[in-house]
Amino acid sequence: MNRRSVLKTVGGASLLPTSGGVVSARGTNNTNTGASRERQRRRECPRPNCIHPVLGYTGLSADESVPAPIRPDHEVALVTRPPGEDDDRPIPEFFFEPTGLHVSAGDVVRFNLMTPDHTVTAYHPGLGRQRRVPEGVPPFSSPVLAGGAFWLYRFDTPGVYDLLCAPHEIFGMVGRVVVGNAESDFGDAGPQLRPPELTAALVFDDPALRPDNIVSETTVGWAELAPESKQLLIELTEGDSE
Repeated sequence: MNRRSVLKTVGGASLLPTSGGVVSARGTNNTNTGASRERQRRRECPRPNCIHPVLGYTGLSADESVPAPIRPDHEVALVTRPPGEDDDRPIPEFFFEPTGLHVSAGDVVRFNLMTPDHTVTAYHPGLGRQRRVPEGVPPFSSPVLAGGAFWLYRFDTPGVYDLLCAPHEIFGMVGRVVVGNAESDFGDAGPQLRPPELTAALVFDDPALRPDNIVSETTVGWAELAPESKQLLIELTEGDSE
């Protein structure tokens, strides 16, 4: 065998002998780490036994069965309530019910869309908003869903989570989930990131939604917020459609 043949044979080998046995030559360049494996696990997060840390778990109908490992511990309704006959409000009310909720770390919350066209979205820099969830929590959100659908999310990290409905935030459709007994640690949000807007800011400032009060009461309903916390801060001109 000539020298060129020897080099060709060695170059084509996939297994190399070592003093400890046989190892893969390709495996010697393996750079996987625990962190990268965790990222891969999150990307592959399989249904039906997993609630994805970013995408959550979507059910498309109210009667869809949920596997036992991810059955919810709490429920929140996403509501559109048309103005009543004696109500001078020009548009419906949009709200989470309850608006404030206390849960334990690891609890699963089911968000039920009583009416269509809502989301459950975190205030997170990854979504262009102030960080109003605990450090290290990813930028999670449901999709825009139809009425009768539901969305599950597991709140693993203790802290305060401020949530919004993307289409209806400016009308005050926001909610707060307190996990454990922690206070908020939102810190300096930075001028480049948007804070809660218009009526949403009023709702979060209502004393009933202080984290300590939510912990004490377990739930805080929309009706418990002061009327001035729900006032519209936009003007509708003649001809504006609903």
